[in-house]
Amino acid sequence: MNSPTGQPGERWNRAAVWRAQHRIAAHDSWRKLLQRPVATGLVWLMVAISLAVPSALLLTLENLRPIVPDVAGSAQLSVMLDREVNRTSAEAVQRQIESWARVDTVRLVGREQALLEFGEQTGLATLLASLDRNPLPHTLRVLPALPVSDSALNRLIGELESLPNVNRVVADTRWVARLGETLVAGERWVLALGGAMILGAILALANTLHLAIDARREEILVVRVIGGSPAFVRRPFLYTGLYFGAGGGVLAAFMLWALSVWLTGPVNALFLLYDSPGQLQSPGFKYPSALILSGAIIGWLASWAAAERYFRQLETR
Repeated sequence: MNSPTGQPGERWNRAAVWRAQHRIAAHDSWRKLLQRPVATGLVWLMVAISLAVPSALLLTLENLRPIVPDVAGSAQLSVMLDREVNRTSAEAVQRQIESWARVDTVRLVGREQALLEFGEQTGLATLLASLDRNPLPHTLRVLPALPVSDSALNRLIGELESLPNVNRVVADTRWVARLGETLVAGERWVLALGGAMILGAILALANTLHLAIDARREEILVVRVIGGSPAFVRRPFLYTGLYFGAGGGVLAAFMLWALSVWLTGPVNALFLLYDSPGQLQSPGFKYPSALILSGAIIGWLASWAAAERYFRQLETR
């Protein structure tokens, strides 16, 4: 088909008409949002907060994961011998334990070395030096062969405790398990909080879009009278919801980036306190992309639900 001027024009088939309608609806919806910058900004802020808060908590938990040592890898056992045991007998117990296949390494910590390390760690070296005798026994540091399960570790502890000249066995791994379970509970709590906040954002967006649709009630009735399809009437509002959600996602990504920059110093200091070589991970590309995509999906779903509900109410009147 040629244009009225004789130049080749766009062939107005069904696909071209569909594209033109979407282009017009998208442009018109964006223009209407820009005409109300304050209201649009508030909606974007509401969506951004609903997305940024759970994302920030998830990013924090993801950064804390590296400082939690593996329970199996940190299952070092301290075998404390009887106080009367001399170094020769302690070395004999060490050689006996080293012959076990389920044990990786055994290190003997003499009572003199143990007293020195204890004094350095507590700052009581001067006080400990004034004691008449060393109250600490010889200790064996036993590292089980990996991998090791909880049941196997408990059996090994029982066998070590049954050895002669062994007073007690200390396995300080419970705090690691507690910390790991705390992080798992924190992740689930964040997911629950994020789900509640996203649901609240969907409801708030649906209510906002319902009011926007109701404000154009007369225009909708005219379009329906002249034969406009429900999809044609719904299309501008779908783009409005899409812009609301995607704009909120972009703002949420910026908020998350700003928060990660703000937290870099304290989190890196926490890594140093736990002797971890890790550094604070930035949101990167994954988090902003997920926020924008999630916001767009939320906005589209909210607008679709609001439009469907309004049109059903319109048909019943």
